[in-house]
Amino acid sequence: MSSIASVASAAADLGASFGGQLLKPADEGYEEARKVHNGLVDKRPALIARCRSVADVVDAVALATKLGLEVAVRGGGHNVAGRATIDGGIMIDLSPMKGLLRNPPVVIP
Repeated sequence: MSSIASVASAAADLGASFGGQLLKPADEGYEEARKVHNGLVDKRPALIARCRSVADVVDAVALATKLGLEVAVRGGGHNVAGRATIDGGIMIDLSPMKGLLRNPPVVIP
């Protein structure tokens, strides 16, 4: 398991290329972002990666692998058992990924 300082340092390194939002425990918005539907679940991720693209998800998984951290994936946060969050790992929050980009079909003559 990585220290809070190493997670913060790695998040800062990733921050410039990350299109979403990276929230550490001391950051504004962290407390609200870590909540799930079941109020009895009170887990504290080392980092919350609020992904806006597939590239953000790839970067978050790579960061977790580099730091040796476990990952929890949050879609809507409605799992009763609280599997959308994790203590000490990285929560990959997909909730900002609300849109769909469709490429027009290619017509081959």
